[in-house]
Amino acid sequence: MAREPLPLGTWGQIKVSRSTCGAWNARAKYRDMDGKVRIVEARGTSAASARRNLLQKFADRKTPRYGLVNPRSKINQLIEVFLVEMQSSDRADRTKDKYEYCIKKYIAPAIGEVRVSEATSGVIDNVIRKIVEDVGPSTARSCGAVMSWMFKVALRHDAITVNPVIGVSIPRNKTTKPQALDAAQYQDLRDKLIAWETAPALGRPRTQELHEIADCLIATGARPGELFALTWDDIVLDAEPPTVFINATVIRTSTGGVRIQDHPKSQHGIRHVTVPEFLVEQLRERKHLQMESGAPNPLNLVFPSSTGTVCDSNNIGKLLRKVADSLGYDWVTLKTFRKANATLIARALGPEAAAYQAGHSKVSMTQEHYIEELREALDTRSVVDAFKPKGKAGQTYPAEAEGSPTAAEPEPEQALPDEEDKTENDEKDDPKV
Repeated sequence: MAREPLPLGTWGQIKVSRSTCGAWNARAKYRDMDGKVRIVEARGTSAASARRNLLQKFADRKTPRYGLVNPRSKINQLIEVFLVEMQSSDRADRTKDKYEYCIKKYIAPAIGEVRVSEATSGVIDNVIRKIVEDVGPSTARSCGAVMSWMFKVALRHDAITVNPVIGVSIPRNKTTKPQALDAAQYQDLRDKLIAWETAPALGRPRTQELHEIADCLIATGARPGELFALTWDDIVLDAEPPTVFINATVIRTSTGGVRIQDHPKSQHGIRHVTVPEFLVEQLRERKHLQMESGAPNPLNLVFPSSTGTVCDSNNIGKLLRKVADSLGYDWVTLKTFRKANATLIARALGPEAAAYQAGHSKVSMTQEHYIEELREALDTRSVVDAFKPKGKAGQTYPAEAEGSPTAAEPEPEQALPDEEDKTENDEKDDPKV
């Protein structure tokens, strides 16, 4: 009967002998992960040392197929392998830039010199806690996602047996209830924005587009990056109804510049939204003024920068927050207009319509982060009035049966003729008197 082969990753009997140079030599047969049996040797100053060195070789033993990362590799080497895989993935460019920044800024300085086999859940948890203290839970969650992906790569290379990030609990951000502008607040803010734009100022002239940007955001519910990526080819003002096709967004690159990404934040972000009549007139006037001015606009953008390039939503957002703060609206950002759009649509058409308008895949996302709670109670009396109680034998209570003299005013009790008078006010109390 044929002898059973060694299981994968195991070895046979270790033979130790003394070499001619005075050192000790240990050797054994080892069956690699590709199924081939190879002879592995190790040396030491003593027989025990040679045996220990051979056992360590067995622990680190990998075939060329799995040789990119092993348990003794430093995490910096794992990072190099991970970055190559990440760049070849189908993740969004903005996500790749964000993950690479997390590695260079937080992960590599913290555990880059640690060996892969030494990266236990305790080590990773310590890194996460330090990031939470120094930066905040949002960045910590991003770093946790990066490290989870990194150690999945190590897992595929058999450098580890368990992903150490699995046992780590990363705190979540404290979410605040969304606050949206109502119609009166927006009209007041818009008037103040126009007054700020037209007011005389020293130095560089003030932008005249803040109120127009606000109009577009609150009317379409688009993200700021989606708005600044819109071209005139994406807008059909003569259709019925007029529509805007949102299919791209502006992103910030790792080098600090901005560019247009050929798809929005998610697949659900590709959508058509209708344009109200007041915005149709504004867009027509804006297009006419752009053509008359002759300003450079090689990309045919609706909202180009002053030099004709792509507008940076971060810069516009900083300016709006500064202006809104001076106008008494310190809680307003570019995202607030998007929340106002979602809230108004949810009140009229339901949260599903608001989620589509916002480009969300989940209605719960829109409800939790964009739709403001009702400030007043809903008048549900006409609905729940169906549960009003009834009297005996199917009769309603006296107060509920209108037009009934007996129900409106109960008949007083009659005094019995042979009943003995017990009060001095019987004549006043007797209705017959």
